[in-house]
Amino acid sequence: MVALLLAALLVLPALPGQAQSLSKSELGRKALKTVVDHLKSQDSDVRALAASILGEAGNKAASGMLRNMLGDRDKYVRVAAARALWELGSPAGMKTVLGIINDVPAQGPITVTNTPLVELKIISQNKIRENAMEAYAGMKGEKASDLLYKLKNDNYGPIRDAAARELARLGHDDELAQFTEALGDEDEGIRYQGASVLARVCNSAASGPLAKLLAGEQSMRVRIAALDALKCAPEKKEAAAELLKLAEDQNPTIKFKAVAALGGIKDPKVKEKLSAVATETRDIRLRITAQKGLMLAGAAPDLNTARDALSAASADIRLEAVSVIASFPADDALPLLAQALDDQDTRVKLAGALQTLKIASRK
Repeated sequence: MVALLLAALLVLPALPGQAQSLSKSELGRKALKTVVDHLKSQDSDVRALAASILGEAGNKAASGMLRNMLGDRDKYVRVAAARALWELGSPAGMKTVLGIINDVPAQGPITVTNTPLVELKIISQNKIRENAMEAYAGMKGEKASDLLYKLKNDNYGPIRDAAARELARLGHDDELAQFTEALGDEDEGIRYQGASVLARVCNSAASGPLAKLLAGEQSMRVRIAALDALKCAPEKKEAAAELLKLAEDQNPTIKFKAVAALGGIKDPKVKEKLSAVATETRDIRLRITAQKGLMLAGAAPDLNTARDALSAASADIRLEAVSVIASFPADDALPLLAQALDDQDTRVKLAGALQTLKIASRK
């Protein structure tokens, strides 16, 4: 059955002059088989990841498998399949997503105190509702706003908060302001929550407030959350000066997070700093992160750094290497991705499969 699916899903020409043991099309088939095999994993997180990859890879022939996954025993997998189908141009999973969002946990009389088990079930049910809301917002974009505003009146606080977050992600200034204002609160917990939400919102308008927060923040967890928020912001040049300072921090975590957040900023001082980190440090985690940042600003890839990172003991470093290799020319990328396809870590293996499929589908 898998062999038939592979034949139907991927028919690609070999890469002329490819010197590797596997051609471009053969690597593509191996990558697809890797993803399809993981659709049957006992781990629901792995099934959901594999479903997401089928959507991101962009091959519409995968739609049949994804429709079958709308009936998966795990709701998170169903949501992942629905979103993947949407990316392939099919609305077949929208009913599934809306059904999960509207599956509101029952509330008993105010005088009744829920048992701990009931409370855990409510938390779990709202977590999957939140996941479905995020998928819905990603699928529908601005057209999701009406439902998200309705969900701001939900019976449960976490759902109201998630609706506000997704509206902020869509660019609604009034919602974004709630989280940027939280960065200036006297309470450390509130500042942390504000920065943590902004790390999921990834809005450029938050860059200024985040840079201001970092200039005087003492809490380690708040600083890390703020740096994560800046890392994912599309535009953050106004935070460059503060990030350059933190890239010299004595704390290795802060230093690493700051170097990662500098990625993509087109500024001579930033380029100089990232170049120095990429060539002078012995820490492969810092080197590959700096390399990624340089490439986001238009620099050429460094094969040696990518090879070193792909052979690192840490799966997280190997995963970062795959994300960097994804931007390499096909001739350079495919041999390295072939190595990733044989990695022992599932995340690295599937990340390698995704990037291989993307390269294999290039014309």
